[in-house]
Amino acid sequence: VGDTIKIKNREYRVVGIFESGDMQQDSGAFISLKKLQRIEDKEGKVTMIYVKMTRNSAVEDVTDRIEKRYSDLTTIASLEDLQSVDQGLQTIDTATWAISLLAIIIGGIGVINTMIMSVFERTREIGVLKAVGWRERRILAMILGESVVLTAIAGAAGSVLGVAAIQILLALGMKGFIEPVYSPEIFMRAFAVAFTVGILGGLYPAYRASRLAPTEALRYE
Repeated sequence: VGDTIKIKNREYRVVGIFESGDMQQDSGAFISLKKLQRIEDKEGKVTMIYVKMTRNSAVEDVTDRIEKRYSDLTTIASLEDLQSVDQGLQTIDTATWAISLLAIIIGGIGVINTMIMSVFERTREIGVLKAVGWRERRILAMILGESVVLTAIAGAAGSVLGVAAIQILLALGMKGFIEPVYSPEIFMRAFAVAFTVGILGGLYPAYRASRLAPTEALRYE
């Protein structure tokens, strides 16, 4: 409480923190409708409306009337429906983290295999470098540098493909309900992960290359 957050280059102060148990609400923030419409450039538009019922109201009747009058709207009439949607969002969130972790592991294995093959194919070259005076530390830095460059290129390509995939999903009907935010922090985090994978994935191949004996490497065909 008291901290500031930046939304579309505007700073807003946090005045309270709450936990409702509803993933949609707990992952968001409350702000005045007019300010949010102005921020999102959606004057006079909303993406969700809560309808408060009186005790004597027939939920099914009101739901039917809303759906008949506004055929393009989706209604959630019961607590079970809301819990189902919330559970679905939580499942998607968990699956996203699991897929991301799996992608990082697969990427790390891919980097290790690629760099091992690179060292294997350049055994004679590495032997020549060591024969002319290159120290193990320099060989190690060279292989690690190549590994980081490889993962940086992969990270950039992945970011572009990720943005493209999101735009396709929005074009297929998700726009309005889900609004992506392409903040610099997200891309910096992605490149930080790529850098870490590059370092960790290149350690073993780099160590193996730095430990090659020049005489054995020069005899390699």
